[in-house]
Amino acid sequence: MACYEWNAKTSSLYFRQARACHEPKEMTRCGRPKRTLQHSTARGICQGQWYNGAVPDLSTQSRHLPRRPGVYLFRAADDEVIYVGKANSLRDRVSSYFHSSIQLAPAKQIMIKEIRRLEYIIVRSETEALLLESTFIKKYRPKYNVLLKDDKYFQYIKISLGERFPSVTTVRRVTLDGSRYFGPYTSGLAVRRTMRLLKRLFPYKTCSNPPEVPCFDFQLKRCLGHDVGPGSQGRYQKVVKDLIYFLEGHTGDVLKKLQREMSAAAKHRDFEQAAIYRDRWQALHHVLERQTVVSPRGGNFDVISLARGDGLAAVNLFQVRQGKLVQRDQFMLQHTARQTDQAVTTAFLEQYYSQSTVHPPTVYVPTDVDSTIGRALQLKVTVPRRGLKRKLLQMGTENAQDYFQREQVRWLSDERRAELGLRQITAALKLPQSPQRIEMYDISNVQGRYAVGSMVVFEHGLPKNSAYRKFRIKTVRGPNDVQMMAEVLRRRFSRRGEDSWTKPNLILLDGGKPQLSVVTRTVTQLPRDVPIVALAKQQEELFLPRRASPLRLPADSPGLHLLQRIRDEAHRFAIGYYRKRHAGESTRSMLDEVPGLGPIMKKQLLKSFGTLQGIREAGDQEVEKILGAKLTKTLREYI
Repeated sequence: MACYEWNAKTSSLYFRQARACHEPKEMTRCGRPKRTLQHSTARGICQGQWYNGAVPDLSTQSRHLPRRPGVYLFRAADDEVIYVGKANSLRDRVSSYFHSSIQLAPAKQIMIKEIRRLEYIIVRSETEALLLESTFIKKYRPKYNVLLKDDKYFQYIKISLGERFPSVTTVRRVTLDGSRYFGPYTSGLAVRRTMRLLKRLFPYKTCSNPPEVPCFDFQLKRCLGHDVGPGSQGRYQKVVKDLIYFLEGHTGDVLKKLQREMSAAAKHRDFEQAAIYRDRWQALHHVLERQTVVSPRGGNFDVISLARGDGLAAVNLFQVRQGKLVQRDQFMLQHTARQTDQAVTTAFLEQYYSQSTVHPPTVYVPTDVDSTIGRALQLKVTVPRRGLKRKLLQMGTENAQDYFQREQVRWLSDERRAELGLRQITAALKLPQSPQRIEMYDISNVQGRYAVGSMVVFEHGLPKNSAYRKFRIKTVRGPNDVQMMAEVLRRRFSRRGEDSWTKPNLILLDGGKPQLSVVTRTVTQLPRDVPIVALAKQQEELFLPRRASPLRLPADSPGLHLLQRIRDEAHRFAIGYYRKRHAGESTRSMLDEVPGLGPIMKKQLLKSFGTLQGIREAGDQEVEKILGAKLTKTLREYI
């Protein structure tokens, strides 16, 4: 049985097999039904799971839960997680779903009929419960939770404070590594524009080179991260401090400081430095001029507005800092049918602000929400009744409605094409029901070298990137794609009981009759109730078990287009992994041949110059700083 373990560095929960202090303890007391409780007291996380058939009904189960903060998961008959929730008291919250006197929302009434299993995780506080709930929602994408669409594409600006000369980069994940993060940014374009502006204002370090190895920006005087002279570290730390102050929203103060430094440099006749400060001041002043003043009294707050329809919702977010409207972001939310405005607004607050690294003290929303949300997020969440904030809320609603209308057309178009494709595939393959989860497998290698396999997943006809998996071929030697495919299927379906490996409704293989024949004959782990089909690229033919002739769909049919899209995605994913493995192992293998070059020095070379080509192009003096003159000469002879 799997055990949940909380990783504090990545703020995520992952699975491991129960052992050592995580051994399950079976408990039966006071006539209560048997359950398994797994715990890690050092982390303050406990997880419980009720056995199927061990108790008469879910209502009875819920009355035996602990009265402690935690997160609960409802699973359907096929073990799919259909809902994730949090509670200050697990017993009170979960049992409320099964009281006949409770008036549930329409969506929850439908959900109750599908629940077959309950899991829960105990945490120490409502804040931890909120963060853990957000982690599970992103992991499982449950169909009865309101989902923030495309939140996996959020980006953050990372300042690596643990480095001697902190570098500034963009990342997609926040970890507890001592760095400072700002975000999330919903648009890659917005991040690039912000980084370009910051680079003009603050000459920070963006490369991975050590301070002793100058980069191109240093030569152009755009980076102080490689100035290793006297007092250089103090000067650079001052740049980083100003950068953080700016990203926290103190733009006006930074503008005044640049003006003072420009005047001081001119007074000391350092006109070159004064010109640099002048250019930075002008760049920042130009940006601030374009920002709209919405609150003459100043203040920092966010305004959230909502527009809804057809199972979707659009959110418009205005960010006001020091009285100026500095940014507008827009989002789409899924699974909002039969949900109240309060539930949709609450879901957005939880999923967005649990990922936000810097946010204002106050957020204005269109409808009242539970006060516990504000406490958990350390925010004052309130509904503006009149005045400036109310007008901003109404203006945001107009923007949300416009965004909703534009996105709805594209969204429904994608869903409609996927629905038509699934319907045609179901009819052509004579499937008992529409394949809501399709898995496709592909192999990539060159003459058997660096062989890899890919698994891509489409749910409801659309890609589910979080479920993609990569396989490094381990047992097959030489160019044998058929046996490689069998190995991948064997390894995948040996894990089908685990939570992140949901059973598919249709299996697709990239290839033809040989792949299908070997896989169905040798892979004993395949679920016998799941149809399997091989798609041959040359004639776009479908090969089915126990069918002599291949099946062909019309060339312009939505079903064939969907299959081609799935096949192309599997091919793209496999090729990307193959190239990454090939590049890494080619570099390592050549460096392995250099006499006297140990693993530590190889790592330093790759960290400093990135690739084998980068090592070739580097000057001898740069390489000698790492290897010394004698070993550098040997390295040059080999590469």
